[in-house]
Amino acid sequence: MDRQAEARGLLGNQVAVVTGGGSGIGLATSLRLAREGAFVVVVDLDPARAEAAAKRIAEEGFPDAFAIGADVRREEDVAAMSARALERFGRIDILVHCAGIIRASKGNPRTVADLDTQEWDDVIGTNLRGTFLANRAVLPAMIRRRGGSIVNISSTSGRQGFAFAAAYCASKFGVIGFSESLAEEVRSFGIKVQVVCPGAVDTPLWEQNQSINAPGHALPAERVADLIAYMVTLPPDAILQNVVIMPFKTRRWKKRLGESADSGAGERGSAPR
Repeated sequence: MDRQAEARGLLGNQVAVVTGGGSGIGLATSLRLAREGAFVVVVDLDPARAEAAAKRIAEEGFPDAFAIGADVRREEDVAAMSARALERFGRIDILVHCAGIIRASKGNPRTVADLDTQEWDDVIGTNLRGTFLANRAVLPAMIRRRGGSIVNISSTSGRQGFAFAAAYCASKFGVIGFSESLAEEVRSFGIKVQVVCPGAVDTPLWEQNQSINAPGHALPAERVADLIAYMVTLPPDAILQNVVIMPFKTRRWKKRLGESADSGAGERGSAPR
């Protein structure tokens, strides 16, 4: 097991499932948790992307990463994800649920009046239904062991509504409400449920916006991954709730950006991560 066997770190012998683990925050988190000694299950809609992520983790000296292709909207896929992780490692200690979309296909932001039902269903299905299914799938294993840690990714768009992003905002508000309810249900089993609400993060999610680019001050995904690693390694008597992580915009950033119109559009619109 190479480096993973030699230095277990803060998460030694723990098994972490990361959905959306093939890119963006999910990939950064998969790498970060592996460096802390966790056996990482990389779950992604694109099986090839999941395999590429697992290969990248292995190249860093952590060959036990396990790749799974799964659509978090599909109950059977998520159930199989949990079953395969348990078959491979015998336990699930951590779930970091990063899978999410702004819209199903690349396009311009639209008002509610112009939003079609299919796009609404795609966003709610991935971001909110997917959160429910992924969380539910790992709970039996965690309850049996009377412990576990779940981190769901919401957004600053889950705390404040933005024009032209109604479906995305609704889904991310829902993630917070769902997570708060679940946390109350499972605390007696020693299971923590925490939420991260990132602001602008430089990830491929921005590519789903045809007319809005990531602002120049967007956080690297690694900053969010560092926060997640901190959250899942907190002592048993501590928890963080609905944590916001945002870019720190200093005067230096403003000079570099030149107060560009593009960066302003990114700040006023939704806050993809």
